[in-house]
Amino acid sequence: MHLRQHGIKSKAYKVVYKFDAEGVLKYYRGIFTNAALERITGINQRQIQHYAFGAKRPRPQQLKKIENAFYELGQELISVEL
Repeated sequence: MHLRQHGIKSKAYKVVYKFDAEGVLKYYRGIFTNAALERITGINQRQIQHYAFGAKRPRPQQLKKIENAFYELGQELISVEL
């Protein structure tokens, strides 16, 4: 919106949302259950809960699993036609 207000063509820019594991899991908590996140990431529900509450920090490999799971789900949702 800021770009449009200033007459800047937004097609020249790409918006990237940066989250940490705790932030993204809290943000989507009302949409995805820990069971659903376990299914799409392959990470145990208890571990996901630890990450969401900041009790533990995921290793880089686990972060990549979470990132890839959201990316793949997004790609799948984009291809849905009704």
